[in-house]
Amino acid sequence: MARKKTTTALWCISSIIFLLIFQAIPAEAISRGIMAEAIIESLAIPRWTGEEHFSDVPENHPAFPAVETARAYGIIFPGERFHPDLEATRMEALLFAFKAMGWSHEARLINFLVPKNNPQTPEYMIPYLTLGKACTPCAPEVFLSDPLENLNPQDLQELKDWLIQCRRSISWDQTFHGEYASLRVCREKIGTPPSSWAIFIKEFQDKENALSLQKNLSEQGLSAFMANTECAYAVYVGPYTNYVKAWEVLARIPADLAGQVVPYSEQGGNALFWAAIQIKDEQSPFIVTAHSLGKYILPLSQMNKELKAEGAINGGFFTKGKPIGTLLINGIPLFPSYERRSAVGWTAKGKALFGSGEFRAVLRKNDRIAPIGSLNTFPSQNGLALFSPEAGALPRPLQSDAEAFLLQQGAVKKLNRGDKARRIVPEGHVLLAARGYGIQIVNSLLEHGNPLSIEVQWRDSAMREAIFALQGGPMLLLDGQLQTKNEGFSKGFRERRHPRTLVGTDGKALWWIVVDGRDPWHSNGVTLMEASQLAHNLGLSTVLNLDGGGSSQLLWKGEIVNAIPGGKERPLPYGIFFGSRE
Repeated sequence: MARKKTTTALWCISSIIFLLIFQAIPAEAISRGIMAEAIIESLAIPRWTGEEHFSDVPENHPAFPAVETARAYGIIFPGERFHPDLEATRMEALLFAFKAMGWSHEARLINFLVPKNNPQTPEYMIPYLTLGKACTPCAPEVFLSDPLENLNPQDLQELKDWLIQCRRSISWDQTFHGEYASLRVCREKIGTPPSSWAIFIKEFQDKENALSLQKNLSEQGLSAFMANTECAYAVYVGPYTNYVKAWEVLARIPADLAGQVVPYSEQGGNALFWAAIQIKDEQSPFIVTAHSLGKYILPLSQMNKELKAEGAINGGFFTKGKPIGTLLINGIPLFPSYERRSAVGWTAKGKALFGSGEFRAVLRKNDRIAPIGSLNTFPSQNGLALFSPEAGALPRPLQSDAEAFLLQQGAVKKLNRGDKARRIVPEGHVLLAARGYGIQIVNSLLEHGNPLSIEVQWRDSAMREAIFALQGGPMLLLDGQLQTKNEGFSKGFRERRHPRTLVGTDGKALWWIVVDGRDPWHSNGVTLMEASQLAHNLGLSTVLNLDGGGSSQLLWKGEIVNAIPGGKERPLPYGIFFGSRE
């Protein structure tokens, strides 16, 4: 009996030891080549079939087609050796998967927005791990809990199942709170790899300068071309059918031109990225011009270096550095309205106002008024003109027959000949210039003493309380109703997918939104009808379209949140900023 018990005990101990040894034996490891093949297959990424070959993997290697495809699309960066026979880790597989889905921008963004708290993981992999936790559906749990372990067959199957889910639907929607506002970012669906690539060189407002640069690059043996984006002329080199070729040609571009490899294809897709700044209660955005910072136009990020605002976004349309339509700063009009296009305005406490941007500026003394016919341009023969420091220095001295008056909080000072010759309007003042009969009008008003005031008279009563305003268009939604007036914008502008900037309200908060576009892998952009639907889905009742395309840009705490078409900031005449200037 004792022997039987001993034998049973020994058998149990042996069984336990066997199980422990069995569990300690690692499962069959998956190579990086097999991993790449599985991911590309699961995402149905089109295979590279071109004649060019650029892989470091031999053509007879089983992983050759997958690695070639990954290199052609830039999933594997040019010059980087892939080593397909090395064992893959779960983290490497997750990184490769997100890149293949076109989520590289989101990884860079989340790296800035979310604090790093995983010291054991290599720094360049942390964003993809964070993204795997934040997206819906999230990555398989084992990839998140033990990311540095080698990939095994069961892991690979879970990854493939997850990628098939992602093909149907994947999203990342997260809000980050600041002191004055909140940032919300959203990415939906996987992207479609571009069918071609180009090198973006530079953008011009006039066609002649663009053609000159194109000719210069062509004479250097580069396949330069010009593209008209409706509001600008962009110069590119290419296009090329694969990322590697574009990257190789980039090395031949003069360094001072700072070329950028960008997608250059118009194939459809469902990928969409947008970001929004939501203003907190009674917080008022403020508008700052590049002129007030000493320049004609400036990139938004450069303006913000001076202002150190929490957030910033681009505003209305402009041409050759000059805003198109209404621009009102601290109650002073800088530029006249453009026809009856729609506008957004707000009060000192941030109350949003939407309506027609049409107005007239007048000089008031009690119940007597005189129309101001020119804003930051010289007065007509018998007219009045108003100049403000936010619009910069006068391009030349006033006409010899003009009289000039400085206004500050209603007090008026007539300038002598020497002061009149100065071209800079002092900060905190406005300059009133008058000619002919206009001089008589001002003198008549001054007979009754100070103060004189500048007044903005809006055609639309909904805008009467505005101290800041800018004109955009068209209006997309108004009080929950879809708007159909095109406000003079072309069919192509309205019905083609572009990057967009929008401003709207849900009745509680003011939303400033940027939608990325022109990149089928990251975000296709939206038509104006699609922009209306997006805003409606977000619960907005009134929405106005602003300047989009290469102008669309949103900053948060000094970082660019969206992916700007061409990868370069477009210099702007002004920006809208969030967070106290004090």
